[in-house]
Amino acid sequence: MTAGAPGIGVDIIAISRMRDAIDASGQVFMDKVFTSAEQARARTHPSPAAYLAMTFAAKEAVFKTLGTGWDGGGQFSEIEIRDGVHGEPLPVLSGSLAEAARERGVTQILVSLSNDGDFAVAAAISSGTGPGMNGAGAP
Repeated sequence: MTAGAPGIGVDIIAISRMRDAIDASGQVFMDKVFTSAEQARARTHPSPAAYLAMTFAAKEAVFKTLGTGWDGGGQFSEIEIRDGVHGEPLPVLSGSLAEAARERGVTQILVSLSNDGDFAVAAAISSGTGPGMNGAGAP
């Protein structure tokens, strides 16, 4: 991705696949992929597996907006999906992913989540103030 270029990312995952990953790897998987706050929110969600699948898809979509990925040194735990003021998903970056966003001029990442049946999907769009960007805020 060119520095300052807007980014878009989309990811879809089967909720049953998330359930299987949790069943197979348990807390090791949970701690690698989800922050303690995300795990706590999942425990209170009517469908924990759907919540975790949507959160996972959101993290994958955010990776794609930055033109990097977990295989490029970023960690899932460096993206936390929080609830915004109105309940909207709000990605908060830390560590190497926050640095990657700064280097690319990204100042805002918007995320949309949905699920239906056995599928969870997320879309993310990044914007900023660097060349080719417009918008404000901080990821």
